[in-house]
Amino acid sequence: MKDDFDDISNQVGRKVPGRAVIWLVVAATLVVVLVIGVAIGYATRSGAGCGGAEGCSASIPVYYFVSNISESCPALEGELLLTTLPEGQSFEGLSVHLQCRGDYVPYPLNVRCQRKRVFDGTSVLEWSGLPVCHPTMLVTPQHWKKVRHARSVSCTGGPEETVCSMQCIQNYIAVERSKQTCRDMPCRAWTSEGRQCYFCDQNCTELAEFKDPQPRDLLRKLTCDEDCEQIVVTSSGSAAVWQNKRTGLFTFIGEHNGRPVYQNNATKEYLYYTFTGAEWLVGPDFKKPHAGIQVFQNDDKSCPERHGGSNNTKLYIDSSKPVPLGDSMWQNDTSIAFECFKPNYMQIAKCTCTSYKVYHTVYSNGTVPTQVEYFTGVYKKVTNPDDTFGLLAPLYINMEKNLYLFSHHLAGKVWQMSDKMTTTPMRGVFDATPACPDHQNITWEWYNTTTATGQQLYVPDQHIQVKCISHALGA
Repeated sequence: MKDDFDDISNQVGRKVPGRAVIWLVVAATLVVVLVIGVAIGYATRSGAGCGGAEGCSASIPVYYFVSNISESCPALEGELLLTTLPEGQSFEGLSVHLQCRGDYVPYPLNVRCQRKRVFDGTSVLEWSGLPVCHPTMLVTPQHWKKVRHARSVSCTGGPEETVCSMQCIQNYIAVERSKQTCRDMPCRAWTSEGRQCYFCDQNCTELAEFKDPQPRDLLRKLTCDEDCEQIVVTSSGSAAVWQNKRTGLFTFIGEHNGRPVYQNNATKEYLYYTFTGAEWLVGPDFKKPHAGIQVFQNDDKSCPERHGGSNNTKLYIDSSKPVPLGDSMWQNDTSIAFECFKPNYMQIAKCTCTSYKVYHTVYSNGTVPTQVEYFTGVYKKVTNPDDTFGLLAPLYINMEKNLYLFSHHLAGKVWQMSDKMTTTPMRGVFDATPACPDHQNITWEWYNTTTATGQQLYVPDQHIQVKCISHALGA
């Protein structure tokens, strides 16, 4: 058996090639591959070396970088928008979370690159919305300087357009020249230009239909003088002294009880109409019949500038005398008037002095009243109209103590010194108007106390002096 197996092995060994033969085949294969590679390299080198000569068919290879997408949405951009994308860097299905600069927020919060069918049956890519940046909220001093009582901005829309409108605080309506609309990118950021908020309680629907934010159309709707956007409450009598914070310039802010309502920007007092007892009042809350000035029994009750009549009565609260229990503090002042503001036809104090010095002479007892000492100093004229609280007479400020020298009365009948526009710790009353703080030799007086009977006591003090130190021409 073993001999048979050895015979078979010897036969197979004689038929299989030797190791030398195998190596010979491998070597021949490598030689063939080398020859082919040299030929290809030579051909390429010859073509590149022809330098573009005539008859040379070789050319420099051109490489094409093909993206894995074939379409893109338009550029994503907008005023104040932080998350922007140039055209060519978006693709179908891409979703972008939007952000704006500062305290602005975007509408919508997210956009998506999506496909849109066009009229000829083809399709293009578009963004799902047109981003508009708008303030987070409008209830801030910065925004209320432009539009008082504004609350927020609301937007709606889709890929075709975005429409934004202003919202006002409760009981106020927004009157806009037009809603801000964007139909193509880039959209501009929302602006308060051409928008106002007005109070209303009876004619809200009618007033909201107006597209012009100016008061004239609203006043005309209320059958009032369309040029009476501002009213001056004035008096040449005692009402100007004891109700000075309820005199001055009042601006139209809306409708109440079917009639216009006005507000004094410096003191926040209102001129308004009430059905409860009186008619036209000047007081701190137009929703309540509490006031310091009232004008009633008017022949025409529709608008304040039309007050008057044969039985017309004009009263003010007088705090100069004690009031017995059960008696009234209301006193007559027939000089009280509500007039449409027309500066060219009104006497307004024009004080050219740019700096006043408030000081006192020597007291015989050597003791200076605390109130007098407190208000001494230099008061400089405020030149920026935006910082004058809407006062018609000039405003002066002591920057060191943050005190004001001012007059609510347009002609400067009463000048006062205070740290706020609503109190009168020191005052000077002028008989001849228009007047400035240094116009005549008057006696200034300072507030002392209020008695149990409501009498306010002021102390006349001839030591108090006001002098112009800017060397300007007299007013």
